[in-house]
Amino acid sequence: MPSRVSLLAIVAVAAAVACTAKQEAPAKPDTTSATAATASADPAAVRQAIEAANTKQFAAARQSDTAGMAANYTADAILMMPNEKVARGHDEIAKAFAGMFSQATLKDPKLVTTDLIVNGDLAIETGTYDWTVQPKKGKAVHDVGKYLTVWKRQPDGSWKIIRDIGNADPPAK
Repeated sequence: MPSRVSLLAIVAVAAAVACTAKQEAPAKPDTTSATAATASADPAAVRQAIEAANTKQFAAARQSDTAGMAANYTADAILMMPNEKVARGHDEIAKAFAGMFSQATLKDPKLVTTDLIVNGDLAIETGTYDWTVQPKKGKAVHDVGKYLTVWKRQPDGSWKIIRDIGNADPPAK
């Protein structure tokens, strides 16, 4: 394992995305499109969907289930873990999780969403984590930290991660 911080990043956490678009003239709202329908998405419902996805992802993490962990990410997602190269796309993200699970397991994960901003098809989640990483060899390491995850509503109505970053609170040793 490259570093203690890398072990602590089994559950990735996210980076912000800013999207801007320039239009020549204001377009008439299309109330039949998915984008128009999500513009007024209920933040409480989005939060519930994201928390359910997080619960499912942690269940996969407890089982060292690489496919289950990667299922929460889009095909073009970006995962930025401490002390690691950026993982781009579903396959690289799955490979990153497989590498971590080959060296450690996650115990007692707790994730708390502290803030959620919803704007159309995007949601920005910030929060804290608290978990223990048990290396295959060596002593368990307890860690707490923070994360930022950007979610995107999918055509089927589900929410998946498009950007993910997080880091530990304690200073690096």
